[in-house]
Amino acid sequence: MKRPQFLLATASALAVVWTFSGAAQAQDAETSSASIVDDIIVTARKREESAQDVPVSVSAMGAETMAALQIETVMDVARYTPGFQMQSSFGSFNDRPVIRGASNLLLADGKVGLFIDGVPWFGSLSTLDMESFQRVEVMRGPQSSLYGRGTLSGAINLVTRLPGDAFSARGAVTAGSDGRLDYNVSLSGPVDDSLGLVLGVSHSEFDGQYRNEAGLGEMLGARSSDTYNAGLYFHPNDRFEASLRYYGVRSEETQAPLMLQPASANNCFLTTRPYYCGDIRTPTRFAVNTDKVLSPGIFRDTDAIMGSVAYQFGDEGPRLSYMAGWSRTHLETGVDLSYDDRDFFTLGAACAFVPIPNRDCSRSLFNDTRAQDRDSVTQEVRLASSGDRALRWSLGVYSGSDKTTPLKKYLEITEVGPDVLDAIYEVENLAVFGGAEYDFTDRLTVSLEGRWQRDEVTQTAQSYRVSDFFSPAAIAALRSPLPSQVVGANDVRNAVFETFLPRVSLTWKHAPGVNLYAQYSMGNSPGGFNIVTAPVATYDEERLTNFEIGAKTSLFGFRYLNAALFHNVIENQVLSTTFQTLTAAASYMTNVGETEVNGVEIEGLRNLTSNLSLRFAYTYLDTKITQGVDNDEAILHLGIACKSQLPGTTTYFVDLTLPGCRDAGSIVGRRSPLVSEHTGNVGLRYDGATAWSDIDWFASADLTYVGSFYAQVHNLALIPASQRVNLAAGLSRGNLQLMVWGRNVFDDDTATGALRYVDYTAPAVQSPGGDRPRAFGVSAPERRTWGVSLSVRY
Repeated sequence: MKRPQFLLATASALAVVWTFSGAAQAQDAETSSASIVDDIIVTARKREESAQDVPVSVSAMGAETMAALQIETVMDVARYTPGFQMQSSFGSFNDRPVIRGASNLLLADGKVGLFIDGVPWFGSLSTLDMESFQRVEVMRGPQSSLYGRGTLSGAINLVTRLPGDAFSARGAVTAGSDGRLDYNVSLSGPVDDSLGLVLGVSHSEFDGQYRNEAGLGEMLGARSSDTYNAGLYFHPNDRFEASLRYYGVRSEETQAPLMLQPASANNCFLTTRPYYCGDIRTPTRFAVNTDKVLSPGIFRDTDAIMGSVAYQFGDEGPRLSYMAGWSRTHLETGVDLSYDDRDFFTLGAACAFVPIPNRDCSRSLFNDTRAQDRDSVTQEVRLASSGDRALRWSLGVYSGSDKTTPLKKYLEITEVGPDVLDAIYEVENLAVFGGAEYDFTDRLTVSLEGRWQRDEVTQTAQSYRVSDFFSPAAIAALRSPLPSQVVGANDVRNAVFETFLPRVSLTWKHAPGVNLYAQYSMGNSPGGFNIVTAPVATYDEERLTNFEIGAKTSLFGFRYLNAALFHNVIENQVLSTTFQTLTAAASYMTNVGETEVNGVEIEGLRNLTSNLSLRFAYTYLDTKITQGVDNDEAILHLGIACKSQLPGTTTYFVDLTLPGCRDAGSIVGRRSPLVSEHTGNVGLRYDGATAWSDIDWFASADLTYVGSFYAQVHNLALIPASQRVNLAAGLSRGNLQLMVWGRNVFDDDTATGALRYVDYTAPAVQSPGGDRPRAFGVSAPERRTWGVSLSVRY
């Protein structure tokens, strides 16, 4: 859809809302109190506001809603949130959230930020236990003006439970198929008149559903996690409050159920670089060489401490607040990167003759284990005016440090020599932000927000001497042993990225229960460095410009009926591409494109009767790449004709200056990968009374639909559409509830994603300088599960 057509459509939609709102208000005049939306409070603009008043597309779920919808992880949140898709195709190691069509590449820094009580969370999304939180807020559209780095297309804020005025306790246990066992206990309440305490612990385990027919014979996708949280809340008077919170996660997983679709399945571009065109199906067999991995699976240990202090100056004076966060995550990943039970070797028989020191020709570099520590510290100071005045303002300063340090713990020697230790990657972020909001009338409000931020990115290469890490006996057993070899280089690269990100919003309270808004905003995904050997050293930041109008209403008897229409332009888009060396193919990122996204989001909740409620959401996304050239696209069409050799080396690279190659690499007109055109969900819930006056019963059915999406920018390999149905029924008596449930009850087996990969057992095409044919690592879904849950509250 062209921009003028889209803007005309949005104007027409706004006119429809404007026209019908008056009629609906008149129609519901006698029952208006029943149709006003429940006042769900959110912190989308870092202050408490009604979700229906804030001029931001935000979906909020409280604890009761999350329990009713069987929300266990952020991935479940995505199923019920318009404009939000989530992939965890590789277990919790590589979460890939996508909001409003801004594709999140596997190697890229996040485009969707995750926060706990407004403090950045640098751990995994998938391992968070939603039982620990009172509410989840998903903000769609750029949030960079307030939330900063890595919120190009949206942000997710998890709000922790607060202690009440009286002591309370909660507990729940769940048992289900495939070894499912969850339990949690939490306590909260006052220690004295000014101090409150929250304590919680939870455990979750799942045995997996896919047997590894090779390797260790374990169940793939099995997981176990323990979560601990604690909080102290000090509130001695109406002007001062402080909190100190701890959150810890310990999780273990076996390798994810991801299997290689081999090159033999390729059916297109067979004479250049063989590829697969069409629907990708979930494998029926899973077999990976986990027995050849030093420490197979994923282990993560995260500790986070968050604190806040706030003081109100006078009854109507400004509020000064300080928030800080510290976290450390230790991550170990051991994966058979062939995703296949065949042994993948890059050198093969040539290993005996290649002049590389310290080679072990019996070990494949695809059997990979590595470890890293990630340390972060964030601080924010904010001064905000009282919210009761016509003019409201805020000013703030933010600083953050995020450092990832790869460790030597699992270094090993393979057919291509000793492992290269990855570089230390550090980001220092400084930002100044502020905003002002003014009520021109009791109906019209205009707000202006902006954020200047500076990112300093430092990449420090690491090196080590072989004899300092490996024993003399181990080195002596190698081909071409060289104890004095220094692996890696002492290289430091530094880059600075500065940007200003504005947001302008207009809100019009057209009628009671009808708020209309328009917004212009910008977001960014920061730039960074590629690996040292990549042809391009750095990539610049992406920028997203958002034009949006929306309506938040309680029309036609709905508790809420909200809609948003938006036009996004993603500039300087980052895409991943590959380059070939003597020993392996590697990926790097480069700025090559621009994408336009036109979208519609609708969500609603209505009581159909006094017992029956309906909830639904729908998203339409029209994504189109308007500028872009992709190296792999050129190779698909012209093959070796688009490759040049670096002088004096055996390295070949894609050369788009060769005749016809730039045109062959054009991806203009393609849809963005990982983005469905249509997504939606609909759910019914019935609450009724039994013959026993103190026992109630309930039943619910929820359908979620995710439309087909392409695996890559080539728009050739397609993940088909999927439909999942969840059912639940139960009894409740006072504070006690028993529920029987089923997830994916019709056993939809659609693959959740596909990794564009290489089949190293297949011969290269048009050697020398050619490429091995593509293959695809296909991720399996969670199949049908059943279970029972018992919960109690005091």
